[in-house]
Amino acid sequence: MKIACVTPDRKQDYLVETVLEGLHELGHELVVSDPGNGFCKKEMIDGDFQAAAAGCDLMLVFFGKQRGNRPPRRYFLDQVDVPKERVAYVDGSEWSATGWEAAGQAEGSLADWKQRRGSPWVDAEMLQRCGHYFKRETYPEDTFLNVVPLPFALRKRHILNPTMKDIDVFCSFGHTKTGLRSEAIEVAESFKRDGNLNVVVRSGMPPDEYRSTLERSRVVIDAWGGGDTTDRFWEGVGAKACVVYQRHNVITPDPFVDWEHAVSWSTKDELTQAIHGLMYGSALPETIGEKGFTHAEGYHTAKHRAQRILDTVFPPR
Repeated sequence: MKIACVTPDRKQDYLVETVLEGLHELGHELVVSDPGNGFCKKEMIDGDFQAAAAGCDLMLVFFGKQRGNRPPRRYFLDQVDVPKERVAYVDGSEWSATGWEAAGQAEGSLADWKQRRGSPWVDAEMLQRCGHYFKRETYPEDTFLNVVPLPFALRKRHILNPTMKDIDVFCSFGHTKTGLRSEAIEVAESFKRDGNLNVVVRSGMPPDEYRSTLERSRVVIDAWGGGDTTDRFWEGVGAKACVVYQRHNVITPDPFVDWEHAVSWSTKDELTQAIHGLMYGSALPETIGEKGFTHAEGYHTAKHRAQRILDTVFPPR
C-alpha cells in the first residue's frame, strides 16, 4: 500500500514517529513530505510530493506544533486526489488542538483536571475535511465526534535489556508544572529519607545514565505531562519496570490492568500506599513489570497503532 504522509516540518513528534515506524514495519511504501521524523532527510518540494503521492491508497495528515518552523502543508489535501474516506488526520496535540496551552491552563488543571481538555479541543477544519480523525488524547466525550483514540505506544527505542534491578524506585521529571509531579517527587523523597530503599530522585540526567537507571529500576513513577499519556510511561514499560502512573482520564484501548500490568494512582496518599505495597507487600514489581511489557508487546507497539489506523480506514471483512 502506498501512503502519503503530510508531516510537520523539522519538528520531532512522538505520535508522528510512532505511526511512521509502525507503517514501515508493516511493509508499506511511505511518501513523507518533511524532515524531523526519522523517515525524511529533507523536505519534498510541492511538485515532487504531488507526483510521488499520485495514486496513493491513503493520505495521513499529521498535527505538528509550530515553533520557528512553517505550518504543516495541509494544502496537499487539495492537490493530491484522494477520496475523503481515505484521508485521515492524526492529532498528537495536547492542551488544545493547536498544541499550546491557554494562559493559566496548566496551573488551573492542577486543581481541576478537566481544564486539561482545552478549547478548541479538536481541529474543526480537519474533522470536516478528513474521513477519519485519530487523537492521542481522547476523552470519552470525543468519541461522539467519531474521534478514534490513538495514544502513545511502545517503540523500538524504548526497549531495553535490564540485567540487574538494584534500584527500588526511580523518579525523574524534566519539569513539575503539570499533573502531580511535585507531589510524586515528595513521596519519592520521603521513601529515600527512610533509608530502607534504594531510591533515585533526579532530573536532567545525561541520556546514557538515564537509560541505565531505567534498566536498573524496579519501579518507575510517572505523572501527567502536557497530556495524560507520556513518553516516560513507555520508557518504564520498555525497561520492564513496574510503572506507577498518575491515573489517565483519556481512553487507552486494551488498557493496562491495575496491579497486573502497571499500578495507577490519583492522589499523593495513593502513590505512597502503592509504593509501600510494592516494596513491602505480596505484589512483586518485577512480575508486574514483566507482565506490563508482555501486554505492551501484544497490544501497544508502533505496529499496533499503525494497524489501528488501517483497520479503521479499511475495515477487515
